[in-house]
Order: sequence, then structure tokens, then C-alpha cells
Amino acid sequence: MSGTPGMPRRQRGAAALVVTMLLFFAMVLVAVFVNRNLVFEQRSSANQYRSTQAFEAAEAGLEWAQAQLNHSARLGADCRPVANPAAAPAATTFRARYLSYGRATSAFTPVTWSNAGTLTALQPSCVRTDSGWACSCPADGAPVLAAPAGNSPAPAFSLQFAAGAKPGIVRVIATGCTRLAGACVPGASTSTDATARVQVDLALIGGLRTPPVAAITLRGGFDADTAALGAHNPDPESAIAIHAGGSIAAGQARLGTAAGSWQAGAAAGALVGVLAGQDSALASLTPDQFFASFFGLDKAGWKQQPSVVRLDCGAGCSAALVAAVEASGDNAMAWVDGDLDLAGPLTLGSAQHPVLIVVNGALRLDGAVLLHGLIYSRTLRWDRTAGLGAALRGAAISEGDYRGDGAPELFRDAPMLALLKGNSGSFVRVSGSWRDF
Repeated sequence: MSGTPGMPRRQRGAAALVVTMLLFFAMVLVAVFVNRNLVFEQRSSANQYRSTQAFEAAEAGLEWAQAQLNHSARLGADCRPVANPAAAPAATTFRARYLSYGRATSAFTPVTWSNAGTLTALQPSCVRTDSGWACSCPADGAPVLAAPAGNSPAPAFSLQFAAGAKPGIVRVIATGCTRLAGACVPGASTSTDATARVQVDLALIGGLRTPPVAAITLRGGFDADTAALGAHNPDPESAIAIHAGGSIAAGQARLGTAAGSWQAGAAAGALVGVLAGQDSALASLTPDQFFASFFGLDKAGWKQQPSVVRLDCGAGCSAALVAAVEASGDNAMAWVDGDLDLAGPLTLGSAQHPVLIVVNGALRLDGAVLLHGLIYSRTLRWDRTAGLGAALRGAAISEGDYRGDGAPELFRDAPMLALLKGNSGSFVRVSGSWRDF
């Protein structure tokens, strides 16, 4: 009888044990399920992080490419401006290194190199290191970059260029990677965690929208009656040497016709077609309208283009202008605030790399100054050019008058103006052209 009362107590303990075990089992199942979801979320988060990292690297590549295309400095193999451009004549701008401009088609095409006999477009690449971005801008061959040591994130991108659907448009394709491997290293056998590919079309806003039809174009008058200067326009489509809104006094000028012959005294009527004075339509334009008729932008908009070098000539800036032109390996564009005085002997630009200079003031030339390109100023004067070497090949434009006793040779160079129209200026994104893959 004494053992009977203990039986129910032992049975109740067994039931509690079973219930406890069931509860523990249920908790284990819940823990396993929660851990499984946690692992899944961690993997998804890591994949999303790597995917975002690759995408942002590709976007950085697009922004970097646009900035470099609008940068006029000559670059070394590391994509940085060379310290002494004069000592590195082979150095080129980013645009000249990777894009070839066709004058006949006005189209940009990628520059190629021979990759084991196969023409391959040049590809610049960059990788993020602890100290910043390291880049490779090869001129002939594949990019040369070393992956950073360690396990820290090192995103990278590689760029490709392709001809756009229309002249003046170039397509930029950027491939971003979580590390320097895979698609970011042409020909690499190693893989990367994640890649992203984006592209955008860039259109060129030309530094010169509408080239002038004459060797010298003036909203005001031309007064150099005693100067034996030369004004030549061999282009049969325009054939105008001097185009002015006011009167033209050029009794001693030597004027070139479309056929290339020269004749003095054209102002007296010998070559009437070469001179176009008293143009009321030209004289009626305001200075802002006159400027926009050639450049397609107002002065403030043109001045703010990324590829324009801005100089303040309040205390003189001829040396700074010369240095800016020499540092540019392509078609230099310069905006000068204030009057500009240039004295010879001096050469600015070349037939292959003409300059485009806008002077928001008076431009005064003295002596043997040789200019290749287009000059624009509020007023223009050229004095003391008895010797050889004073010449302008391209065109000159003035909001006001031309004065001077010098005898420079002014040539309207149609191919040079076409080069300025098609290959100078700044690239901007084409709205709606962005695309990812």
C-alpha cells in the first residue's frame, strides 16, 4: 500500500519529460528554420552588395570617361597629365588616344591596336586601391594594372568605345567588376564575384557651330587702307576674303580669289566679289546674337564648357595662354577675360591641332605672330608686320572693327575650320541613351 501513492507522481514526471522534449524539438526546428533564413538573407545581402559594387564601378567608369574626353591635357600611360608637355611630344589627350575623327564623315570611331593580328579597340581600365584609383591608358596594347594586395574591396572598371548612330556621337560602354579580374581585364582567365555593364551615348557640342565664310568677319568696319595685308579665301563655295557690316577700306590689300590668284586694289572694284561690305544684316546683330551665330551658344554657356581653359587677362596673360595651348595635345579652346596683347615672334597652334581663342575684350597683335585656328574678339588690331611670319590660317572674327598698319597674311582655311567644328568642344550625355545589361 505504501508504494501505490508514488505511481501517479512518477507518471506525471514522465509526461512532463515528454512535453519538454517536444518543446525542445520544436525550438530546434524553429532555430534551424530561422538560421536557414538568416544564412539565405546573408547570402542575398552579400550578392546584392557585390552587384551594387560592380554597378557603381561601371557608373564611375562612364563619369570618368566623359570627364577625360572633355579634358584637354596630354596624358601619360597612367592617365595622369604629363608634368612637362614640351618634353613629351608623343603624349596625347584622352580623346585623341581613343577616338579617331573622320573629317569626311564627321564621325568618331575607336582607335584600334593589333592584338595577335586582330584589330582590337583600345580599352583604358582603372582599379580602386587604398590610396585611390589607379588607371592604365594604353596607346598600343592591353591595359597594364596590378590588383591590390589583401582582401579589402577593390572594384574595377574597363571602358570600350564605339561609333554612334549619327556623326558627332560616340558610345561609351563601361564594365564594372568587384575586383580586377574577369571582364575588367581583357583576356583574363580568372573570374570575379560580380560584373555589371552599362552604356551611354555622348554627343559633341562643337566649339564652333557655324564657320565664318570669310577670312575675316566683322560686325563693324575694316580700316586698313594703307596696309598691304593679304586676305585670301581659296574656298570656291564662299570666295569672300573680307566680310563686314560696315565699310571696307583696303586700298593696298592683296586679295586672293577662289582660283588662288592675288590682285592689289580690289577695294576699288577689281575683285568686288572678294569683298562684302555694308552688310546690314550683319551690322544689325547685337554682340550676343553675333557670337551665337557662329558658336551656337551664348558667351556664358560657351565659357562654361569643360574643355575651355578660362584666363583672366587683367594683369596680362599671354604667357598663360601660350602655356595652356602647349599643354593641350588637341584642339585647344581658350576664353580670355579682358584685353589680350600678343607680340611676335610667337606661334600658336598647328595645322593638325588648331586653336580656338575667344577674347572678351580687345585683341592686339604686334609683329610676327603666327596663328593656326580661329580667333574671336570685341575689336581686332594688327600692327608692325613688315617682316615675314605674321599670318593667320583659319579665320578671324570681331564684334567691332579691324584696325592696324601691319601687313599679315590672313587665310581662310576650310579644312582647319571643319576640324574645329567637328573635333573641338565638349561631350554631353544624350538624353535617354543610358542602358544597363
